Amino acid sequence: MKRKKQEWFNKVTKEFGNCGSVAYCNSRPIGFVQYAPTRFFPRAKEYASGPPNEDAIFLACLFIISKEAREKGFGTAMLENLLSELRKRTFKAVETFARKSSENNPSGPLKLCLKHDFKIENDEDDFPLGVLSSEMNR
Repeated sequence: MKRKKQEWFNKVTKEFGNCGSVAYCNSRPIGFVQYAPTRFFPRAKEYASGPPNEDAIFLACLFIISKEAREKGFGTAMLENLLSELRKRTFKAVETFARKSSENNPSGPLKLCLKHDFKIENDEDDFPLGVLSSEMNR
């Protein structure tokens, strides 16, 4: 699995550029974010609330590993950094599936996305499709 993930990162980095980052606190990794154009996430089409737009950047993962580090602003900082980077790269939309029933999921809590102006585009199950579009060019 580790090798497959490394191959994926190498391919995406070559074709798209930076597609993830790790957050550290006191030299310890506490969270990570992973994103790329939707075409790099073929399983995203399997969600009932999908599929994400092919022209969007798909936020596949925004996760704070340590429960003690949650609710301390790290997820907000990671999302804001990601959105800032994508604005510089002139992308116009970011989409993600964020779970309603639990904040303990890889795509980040729904309330974090809504706080940052994502709008629910399609709400068919526990993972609604959230979209941030016109806000990207602020």
